[in-house]
Amino acid sequence: MSSEDTNKDRAAAQEDLAAEAEPAPEKLSLAEKSARAWTTALFRAARWADARDRPHPVAPDGEIDPQADRDAIVGAELRVLRSLDPDLVDSSTLEESGPLEAGQVDPTLISAAIAGASADASADAGVQIEVSGPGATASAWAVAKAALSIVGAPVTVPTMTVAALRTAKITRSRIELYPEHLHALAQGLESPLPLTRVARRPAATRYVITSDLHRCIPGRLDWPERQGTKELYQEVLTGYADQEWHLIENGDVEDFWMVGGSTWGAIYDVAYLTGAVGPSRDESRRTILREQLDRIVENNEGIYSLLRDRFCAEGRYLRTMGNHDDAYTDPKMVEYLTTTHLPGAELTDTVLLCSAEAVPSDGIEGVLAIISHGHLTDSWNGPGFAPLGRSITWLITGLDDLPKIPKAGGLPDEQGLARLLAGRARNRLITVDPRYGGNRRFDSLDEQRLFSRLAECTPEAGSWPWLIFGHTHFPMLWPHDAEGNQVKYANSGCGVLDQAMTCLEWDSSNAEQPLRLVIWLADRNGARRIELLPDGPTLRAV
Repeated sequence: MSSEDTNKDRAAAQEDLAAEAEPAPEKLSLAEKSARAWTTALFRAARWADARDRPHPVAPDGEIDPQADRDAIVGAELRVLRSLDPDLVDSSTLEESGPLEAGQVDPTLISAAIAGASADASADAGVQIEVSGPGATASAWAVAKAALSIVGAPVTVPTMTVAALRTAKITRSRIELYPEHLHALAQGLESPLPLTRVARRPAATRYVITSDLHRCIPGRLDWPERQGTKELYQEVLTGYADQEWHLIENGDVEDFWMVGGSTWGAIYDVAYLTGAVGPSRDESRRTILREQLDRIVENNEGIYSLLRDRFCAEGRYLRTMGNHDDAYTDPKMVEYLTTTHLPGAELTDTVLLCSAEAVPSDGIEGVLAIISHGHLTDSWNGPGFAPLGRSITWLITGLDDLPKIPKAGGLPDEQGLARLLAGRARNRLITVDPRYGGNRRFDSLDEQRLFSRLAECTPEAGSWPWLIFGHTHFPMLWPHDAEGNQVKYANSGCGVLDQAMTCLEWDSSNAEQPLRLVIWLADRNGARRIELLPDGPTLRAV
């Protein structure tokens, strides 16, 4: 063989190796390509608008807080730059060079970023922080939503009324089947109802159970930020992690329902509405949800870092799905959450706390507690009924963005912090109008009907396991039913009270009373723990 032929063979072999080394281009379907192009266009428009009407807290005299932390200023400036054009930001160079000169970017944006960089520094300096509006884009969209709602009211109101009548009827059927559903979950059999993903865990382990955390993107609808519970939650979880408790976040953890409140919130709203049609709707929705989840995690990075390092990495974390995070009905969204943001996490619909050596064939007798979010038998928010509850949420959150409309100072909640601490918080089962599936407070989970049905079908062992819900935001322990009887039921409440949160502690070392209902209060000297005890139809703080 000639040297020329040898060289040709060598060159061909090198070309083959190079071709193998290069990653194959990603093959996308037409639906996926159109979905990505559509969402990219929306997100670029949002970055442009967000950089111009980003809400920013300022001191009463209009001055920038001189005590703002330098590192926080750099981070705030980077966020502003990323909102302008994230592809052009050299993060490492900027972080080394420190705060930018005002001439390098819009001075208004720099001032806004610096002023809002350090809430702690502002509080220490005695500076009052005010909650500004959602921005021009979100306000304009809110006006459009309000106008559409008024124009469409003659059609939408009767439609929603008919839908409520229909879903209430279906819910009554679900309640009738609920005992069979619980037996099927315990035995590992097929259930007649939805939400059948199950995780079995040993009851001998200590668990802290939280729910209804409603972690959001930045903006007016970031309830944990407005209620001052982000740092509190981190502090509380750190304490439980130090004592090696396991954590169960029982649904409504990320909030994909509340849209608006900021430019990005308005963009998500438009994106969900316009992306709900056409052949690419599934991929479009998934693309938006992933992007929204990324922003939620970024907005709560301290919490997610703690979850990853102190709970997921040690196999002490479990999650259930609620209605506000029903995006996780999609297995691809579950995979994205548990690989990208919370590696090692498991997401399910129901957690069964089982006695030692119990197996599915033991049935309900081997289960000590059943933990689920609680929306399965909710007439407005249950599986398959989400459009009804989501429409109500869509309208209410839109009203909060209207210009020149008084804004709520905190999350509306009948079971406010003052009532909990004063011993006046209700500890009674919720009842609703069976015709429409709701009541005047917009409660839509008929706990009275549900537990009446369970009482009619008592297991052979004599009683049902503990039933542990969230969903309603009303913390409860051994609540009273309509006849004044105690019910074996507990509700973890929520994580968005005013400077406070409630949770449940499961510790089976006390066989008679394994559950404790706890309220945690933010305090300068460290989070304060107060136990709530059932006292007839109310709760008493001790």
